[in-house]
This record gives sequence, C-alpha cells and structure tokens, in this order.
Amino acid sequence: MILSFRSTALFAGFMALATALFASPPAFAHGPTPQRFSLNIHIDAAPQDVWRMVENPASLAGWHPLVARSSTHGTGRGAQRTVEFVSGGHVVDGIDDINADRRNIRWRLSQENIDVMPVSYYTNDLMVTEADGGSDVTWRASFFRADTTNEPEERYSDEAAIKAMESYAREGLAGLKEFAEAGQ
Repeated sequence: MILSFRSTALFAGFMALATALFASPPAFAHGPTPQRFSLNIHIDAAPQDVWRMVENPASLAGWHPLVARSSTHGTGRGAQRTVEFVSGGHVVDGIDDINADRRNIRWRLSQENIDVMPVSYYTNDLMVTEADGGSDVTWRASFFRADTTNEPEERYSDEAAIKAMESYAREGLAGLKEFAEAGQ
C-alpha cells in the first residue's frame, strides 16, 4: 500500500490530536471537590450520658438549636430521619450506622433541599469519647456543594456549602454541650 504525502500528513495530524486528547488530562474539567471538616468540643458529662442523648437519631431536635423537629421512620441502620429546621424546610437523612460500643453514629443525606442546606450530598459522623473526666464529641463531615457544575451561583458554591455545614455542626455541638452539662 502506497501512502501519499497528503494521506501521511493527515494520519500524523490525527494521531497527534488523538494523543493530545486522550493521553493528557483535560485542563477544562473541574467540577466540585469534596469538602471536609472535623470539629470537636469537650463536654463536662460522662460519655455514656452524652451518648444516650445522641444515640437515637430522632433526638436531634432535643439538643440541636437549629432543628425544630426530627423524626425517624424505621430503627437503626437503614432508618430515615426527617430533620425540620427552625428556619423552615427539611432534609431527609439515611442512618448508616449506630455503634453503641464505639459511641458513634453515621448518617448521609438521602433527600436534599438546597434552599435549606446548600449541598448536594453529605455524610456525617458524630463520635463520643472519654476525655479529661468528661467527654469529647467529634463531628466529622464530608460533602459536595449544591451546584455541581463548573461555575455555581454564589449561594450554591463551595464557600456557601462550607459555611452552612460548619455552622450546622458548630451550633449542634454547642447545643449538645449546653444540654448535656445542664443534666438533661
């Protein structure tokens, strides 16, 4: 088979383009990056007492100042928790794990409401450990912003998601501390 100069040049150009497109990562692809944080608070109450306050997913409204009502459908792993906010609106969480031995509860977002919480997905862990004659409570979260396109509106951006999630956790930990130390 004899290739003309034109055929060879076209083939070489095609191969160069194919190599550029497939061998190197595209510079224009970005999308959302996962956001994470871990917050900790010390509570002057025994770990077993603090755990009793958080082990039931429906008890959230009893100690979290931003939550007006919380209810569950089902029990334990696989239960669904509806969280209604004082500011209005609600989200639905799926309970992934409740481990009494480790005093740890884990949940994820099952039904989003980006006008209430500007995230498209989250997972949270709340862990109670013994520390300094009381308890340390750690709230860890991993999440994505509400708008997962490359250029989100400001209200659905990484910054808005971080601010909302950290505020939710910080207020929750402060509310738990106040509730537990009052001996509720």
